[in-house]
Amino acid sequence: MQIAFAKHKFNLLFVLVIILFFSSVVLITTNADFIFTDNIYSGVTIGNIPVGGLSVNEAKNTVLVAFKNRTIKSPITLHFQNETWSIAAQDIELNINADDLALQAHHVGRNGNIINILRERYLAANYGHTVPFTQNYNYDKLHEILTTIAASINHTPQDALLVYHNNNIHITPEIWGQQVDLLMSITDITSNLNNGIPFSSELTINKQSPNIMSQDFNDIDHLIGVYTTQFNQNNKSRYQNIAIASEKINKILVKAGTVFSFNQSVGLRLPEYGYKEAPVFVDGKLLLDWGGGVCQVSTTLYNSALLADLEIEERSSHFQPPSYIPLGQDATVADNLIDFKFKNNSPYNIYITSEVSSNQITVSIFGKQIPNAAKIHIETTSKRLDYNTITMKDPSIALGKRIIESEGQRGFAVQTYRVKIINGQEISRENLSSDEYSPEDRVIRIGSKL
Repeated sequence: MQIAFAKHKFNLLFVLVIILFFSSVVLITTNADFIFTDNIYSGVTIGNIPVGGLSVNEAKNTVLVAFKNRTIKSPITLHFQNETWSIAAQDIELNINADDLALQAHHVGRNGNIINILRERYLAANYGHTVPFTQNYNYDKLHEILTTIAASINHTPQDALLVYHNNNIHITPEIWGQQVDLLMSITDITSNLNNGIPFSSELTINKQSPNIMSQDFNDIDHLIGVYTTQFNQNNKSRYQNIAIASEKINKILVKAGTVFSFNQSVGLRLPEYGYKEAPVFVDGKLLLDWGGGVCQVSTTLYNSALLADLEIEERSSHFQPPSYIPLGQDATVADNLIDFKFKNNSPYNIYITSEVSSNQITVSIFGKQIPNAAKIHIETTSKRLDYNTITMKDPSIALGKRIIESEGQRGFAVQTYRVKIINGQEISRENLSSDEYSPEDRVIRIGSKL
């Protein structure tokens, strides 16, 4: 039994040796034509150029001829939508290292041990071996060309706009922005160059969405609040400050339930943003400061928000009452210190526009018209606060001489209400604020110099 098993095992090993022997013969026979040749082995290509059986020099010349033929016309064509751009080889200093490519092709089937060498030759002959058709180009020149092309394509997104004309609301649709992705486009071009020329490539474009879309205006159909204040347009610095701040709050959508912040929308009032020095009250004193006049913009917006029946979140009065607004209806602001905020407490979006024309600024708020909505009036009650007269002796002034240093100014205690009326009847009275504009003392200096 053991003898029979051993004989069977011997026969099996003998068969396997025979199979291995004939397989080796087939492999060697398949590669026999290439064992003693110095030419490139069969099945090798450079890109899609067959170079099998050629010498290194012949392969080099074949590649150079192919490269020249392929670059007679523009080797690169770029597309975006219906536009096309062609890039010539000389535009980006496109060239090829034919010597190196020919040597790479020649090295196929000549590296490693005998097993790897035979295996690589066999695979090349039967399945092909491709050396990438790599090319060199000037990256900076390609980048410059793409930057020029991008300039004709790129544009920033444009918000949908609400235009009010002849008591009618018109909506201008939004425009999506687009930006050429230079890095991705160059990466695509480089990849295509290595696959062969000529070729076409689609530019990679990034889309940019606008902040305000047409559908944001779906429920806005009415002017719900508008207010105008006037100023001296001959004061150029103050005029410029008002114009800049007005533009910052122009064309702003405030969604339902959100809070609008004046300081956040307008930003810091600094000279690098175009603001000028103009008169402003600081601690009750009229001084020059950057952004003087911006408070008139916040005040005009405040009164428009009151008439639109919006909820006031934060509001402060000036130290002294400004001349452009009734008592108790001002809203001062200061960088990083005093803000004006209101909440869109309606269930619909609202839209703010602000316009400076001649000697006045008008702030309008658009929203949803509510049937039988109450009419809104702003009412105030005020009480005068008399100033004190302070007399001071001054040894630097001649004896008995009187100099009025400050004329003095009355102050006011003001109560402001938002009153709602329907069919001539008052239905509510909201206490908006209790403000006190402090009086300014009258100061007289009397000389005591002997």
